[in-house]
Amino acid sequence: MRSLERRARRRKALQCADLDQVQGLWEEKSRHRRNCTKPHPLSDNLFKPRERAISGKEMQLRSRRIYNKLPEVTKKKEEEKRRVVSQTNRLRAELFKKKLLDQILQR
Repeated sequence: MRSLERRARRRKALQCADLDQVQGLWEEKSRHRRNCTKPHPLSDNLFKPRERAISGKEMQLRSRRIYNKLPEVTKKKEEEKRRVVSQTNRLRAELFKKKLLDQILQR
């Protein structure tokens, strides 16, 4: 809602061509957009990246990557893999049992 209101105000200001109001709106826009990467102050890296704006999509991907590296999440994924493997092993054992019973009963 706020962004829609800001856009409406910006459109009205551009239509009126009131330069002071337009300048104030641009300053307001730049003030709200502060998703920036900052170099770690204690890093010994010679290449220190400067602050740069990050798009929303890039921020989502970064958050997802960090989330997937959390120990709880990795542990949960490993448990899920183990569960799937054990389930397939159970199914294979049942099939083997059936085949073996069929072979024994036919003889």
